[in-house]
Amino acid sequence: MELRPLTLSVGPDQKISAVLGVPKSATLDAILVLGHGANNDMDNPLITGVHARLAREGVVTVRFNFPYKEEGRKHPDPDPVLEGAFRLVVEYVGEMEEFKGLEMFLGGKSMGARIAAQIVAQDVGASGLVFLGYPLHAPGKPEKLRDQSLYQLPCPALFIQGGRDPFCNFDRLGPVLSQMPVSSTLHVLPGLGHSYEPPGGHMAPETLDEVNRVILGWLDSL
Repeated sequence: MELRPLTLSVGPDQKISAVLGVPKSATLDAILVLGHGANNDMDNPLITGVHARLAREGVVTVRFNFPYKEEGRKHPDPDPVLEGAFRLVVEYVGEMEEFKGLEMFLGGKSMGARIAAQIVAQDVGASGLVFLGYPLHAPGKPEKLRDQSLYQLPCPALFIQGGRDPFCNFDRLGPVLSQMPVSSTLHVLPGLGHSYEPPGGHMAPETLDEVNRVILGWLDSL
């Protein structure tokens, strides 16, 4: 597996970093582009762990920084800017000659998952979506759902959610999944939080292994 750094231009004086994970052989005929969460970047342990594991298993993987993180700012850009950066990465990788013919999958952690859903619901072509902790609502506000784009998806979606995720009330998630027009698969990590962490701890390597197995199994089932 090769890690290949990229620099992409998102404006006249604005660039973002990305990393391609290129397997020795793309055995699953798939590309997965992952966006990061609001309070981290593409080097977040969850993103890098999934990125590297999937690439070793034969999936071309891509992680990247949204513009605000590339520039060292704390607060996320407005959604149109985030969407534009995600679109740029998908378009760039999709046009690479060596990956022609591979199916495109989008996803990410938290905010990255939400932005992936939004652009696919609009017009970006994808064969499926991988949500690493979809932020269905803000903590403590399950009445204000971020669900509209989910009802407009044209492709299957995989939700991997921590059982203690304050961003996802499962009583609210169930009805959302049942109303989606496409196949949705939910995998729950019991006792874990929004970033797949146990109470008072950090995400374990075993959790990353489980997430990797779930994604590979789901890709293989499509």
